[in-house]
Amino acid sequence: MEPMKEKELQILNASLDLFVERGFHGTSTSEIAKSAGVATGTLFHYFKTKEELINRLYLYSKECMLQEINDDYHSENSFKDNINALWTALVDFGINNSAMFQFILSFHCSPYITSLTKKEVETRSERIMEAYILGLEKQKIKDVPYDLIVDYLWGSVVTTVNYFEKHPQKMNPQIRDLAFDLFWDGISR
Repeated sequence: MEPMKEKELQILNASLDLFVERGFHGTSTSEIAKSAGVATGTLFHYFKTKEELINRLYLYSKECMLQEINDDYHSENSFKDNINALWTALVDFGINNSAMFQFILSFHCSPYITSLTKKEVETRSERIMEAYILGLEKQKIKDVPYDLIVDYLWGSVVTTVNYFEKHPQKMNPQIRDLAFDLFWDGISR
C-alpha cells in the first residue's frame, strides 16, 4: 500500500475518534472534516463517500494491529512462547491503542465494512498467521478447527483488554500472564 498523505492521515485519525464515540450514523462528514482541520471538499478528495472512509479506516486500523504482531514469531521459540508473544502483543495493542481497538470491535461485523475490505484484511492476516498454523499442526493442542482457536484467542484478548480498562490498578505482568494461562489451558491438551 502506498504511503498516506498527511491530510489523509489527519482525516483517518479524526474520524476514528468520532466513529468510536458517536457511531457511523452519529458522525457527519462535516464533523470529521472540522475535527481533522480540513475542508469538507478535501475530505471528499481522499474519500468519495463516508462508506469508503470507514472501510479505509478499518483497513488502516487492522494494518496497525498486524504491524504490532508481525515480528513476534521466532522459529527457535516454543510454540507456547510464540502464541504467548502473539497474545501479549494483541493485548498491548488493545491497551495502547484503545480507540483503534474499540473501532475494530465495533465495526468488525458492520454492514458498512465491505466484503472486499474484509477479504483484504484476511489476506494480510493470513501471511502473518501462516507460521502459527504450522505450529498448530505440530503441537499437542485440542483437535478443534483453526478458526475456532483464532476466535477463542481473540475473545481472550478482548476480555483481558476490557478487564484492564475496568481495573487499571490491576494492570501488571502477573495478571496478564494469568489471563494468558486461562487461554492456553483452554487450547492445550
